[in-house]
Amino acid sequence: MKLKNRAFFYWCETRAGKKRQTTRKGLIMTDETRQIGFIPMSKNGRRHDKRLLDKVDIIRHIPPEVTIWADTGFQGIDKQHPNTQIPKKGTRKRPLSPEQKQENKIISGIRITVEHAIAGIKRLGCMTQILRNRRPFIDDTFLLLSAGLWNFHLRTA
Repeated sequence: MKLKNRAFFYWCETRAGKKRQTTRKGLIMTDETRQIGFIPMSKNGRRHDKRLLDKVDIIRHIPPEVTIWADTGFQGIDKQHPNTQIPKKGTRKRPLSPEQKQENKIISGIRITVEHAIAGIKRLGCMTQILRNRRPFIDDTFLLLSAGLWNFHLRTA
């Protein structure tokens, strides 16, 4: 009976999203050439991006002269690293000014290289399909394998 309760607890803890699917979330750090430099172990999909980044504690290892281009899921990272660029968020009461919109376009134009790297990882079919394997850490193994293949593709192309 205890094993069943433990499995149910794990199932409840890993559910995330609108449809309450069991998901995993990971961080990816890339450079301007779309090379993947750092991938920590993935965690439950319910965990917030900033909380996951704080748990990994990689920010303190990045030199201050390196610029971090993050998305809005990492609000508060600018307090940990002095050279951080995050898009501004507008509200209904305070919409963004045209200068802020232009700045957000510049930031998203630079951040698109990360999205290209994520698309390169998804070229391996197992990263886009539902993972039915129950082996521990097999999702991290697939992620590292697909990231290595993507980096190899970038070096040889």
